[in-house]
Amino acid sequence: MVFINLKDKTLFGNEAGEDEDLDLLNSYYIDHEDFEDFFNKDVRLNIVSARKGMGKSALLSRLEFKLKNDDIYSSPIIIRVKGNDLLGLGDFVDKDQAYLENYWKQIICKKVILEIGNSIGFALTSDEMSIIEIAELEGIKSKNIVGGLISRIKGKIPLVGTELKNTIPNNLESLLNNYQEKNDNSKVWILIDDIDAKFQNNDKYQSRVGSFFSAIRALAFGLNNLNIRATVRSDVWSCLRHLEDLDKMEQYIIDIFWSKRHMRDILANKILAYIKRTSPESDEAKFKLKSDYNKLLDLVFKSPIIWRNNSDVKLFEAISAFSNRRPRWMAQLCRMAASKAKSNPNARKIDLEHINNILEEFGKNRKNDLIKEHQHQFDELSILIDAFRATDKEFKYSNINKILQDNFIKERKVDEIPNVDGSKYCNPEDFGNFIYKLGLISRVHDDGKKFTHFSDDPDLYRSIENRNDNITWSIHPSYRTFLNIR
Repeated sequence: MVFINLKDKTLFGNEAGEDEDLDLLNSYYIDHEDFEDFFNKDVRLNIVSARKGMGKSALLSRLEFKLKNDDIYSSPIIIRVKGNDLLGLGDFVDKDQAYLENYWKQIICKKVILEIGNSIGFALTSDEMSIIEIAELEGIKSKNIVGGLISRIKGKIPLVGTELKNTIPNNLESLLNNYQEKNDNSKVWILIDDIDAKFQNNDKYQSRVGSFFSAIRALAFGLNNLNIRATVRSDVWSCLRHLEDLDKMEQYIIDIFWSKRHMRDILANKILAYIKRTSPESDEAKFKLKSDYNKLLDLVFKSPIIWRNNSDVKLFEAISAFSNRRPRWMAQLCRMAASKAKSNPNARKIDLEHINNILEEFGKNRKNDLIKEHQHQFDELSILIDAFRATDKEFKYSNINKILQDNFIKERKVDEIPNVDGSKYCNPEDFGNFIYKLGLISRVHDDGKKFTHFSDDPDLYRSIENRNDNITWSIHPSYRTFLNIR
């Protein structure tokens, strides 16, 4: 039998999809049936929406690999950028949405121009050289993006100041002409990640992020040979849906949802890719994911186990429950359990005890994830989460209000409590809705298996049905051990 080295950190892949080697990511990536439009070269605009840890950045990496390696894309120009990098190219403070939409268009085109400059070996970093006025953008509508922008750059060369002229090579126009000749008909793919970093649900951030989506829609359909792909957290998109300018954007949104089967295949395929890398001549390297997924999982995980009063189930059932359908959580859970297993020289596989032994640390990591992602939305987030320590795992609306009142609000006056998600605090319902939005609690249905998350129904917590105690809420299993909830 092939040897699986539990100490090898590549076994379960990099938890951060954007940091994974593209070739390695491609070797184990599972394409979702809903991703067809995202990869389609004829689809000008697509936006992927998902919770943190669901694989938004990994999907961009998968697309980047395909763009570089699949002949159907015909050697496109690829520009991958973080939202903060775009924000760093301009001043977005205290501007209204109409202004911001046009400004985003200028900033995105500025980024394309900077990439053109890098490609020809000249850094077009001056605002005089690289910023494109909105009137000029109107002038290149329906033209190829590369040729249109280069013509604007060449038109600015005679107008720049003396100091900058001294730094411009004499053959700059020739370099631009050569680049345009080679690339005028090339597709430009702009891949934008994390545009909603540090988002707060207030007018300022809604205008800034909402205007970005209006801008990329206008660019994608206003310029030829331009495809744009972007990501957004589902909780942020839920806060933007009411904006009038975004009422036509829903058709371009893909929501990532991984079923249990998808999660199983992701994990099994990582194991298969590992075997093909390390033992390509082995019999196990010939396994097929579709028919041999159980054999692959059994190479690493010890089964069967007794889980939730059911015997003879695969260890993957426990992994699935704690991972909350998030590939990043699953990778981290497996890596931590493998680390626990390898501390025992006799352990050849990961078993349920190894997972149980790391659940407290795993839950702490999940809490830290929430704090890193959402601390800017509420200053006392860590204390708010800890208010649920040693409580029940399921609650009604009135139970949650009592816990919040007794363990967090206490004797404080309303004006002593910080703003919640960009809005002034009014009552305990604000906190309940906030932790629902964060994913600390979800609605659990009568079968105990189906859950409703904030992205599924953003208004549920503030509904009359909930206020009448007709909905049951559950702390997610990944947090329970850390919060001493049994």
